[in-house]
Amino acid sequence: MEEKKLSAREAALVALARREAEARKGTASAAPSPAQPAARQGTAQEKPKPSPAERLAQLMSEEHAETERRKKKMRRYGIVIPAAIVAIFALWVLRASSRRR
Repeated sequence: MEEKKLSAREAALVALARREAEARKGTASAAPSPAQPAARQGTAQEKPKPSPAERLAQLMSEEHAETERRKKKMRRYGIVIPAAIVAIFALWVLRASSRRR
């Protein structure tokens, strides 16, 4: 990119991003102490990966909960919407029959 095409604000943002990238590069190139990998392994040992069967059971339970939520919502709307339609139809019939008299 040419610096001439950038506004002052954009140039400042680009300079800031470059400084941050250099800072990250500087910290990444520093040699990690021996304690750091041990700490990372300790957190990995605390949460072992679930087995495929456990993962499948978890997915199935999540799907079951989602299905139950959907069914509950459908039951709620399955009662309200037809009742509203019947009420509108009843009002229409009453209005139509009152016009004939």
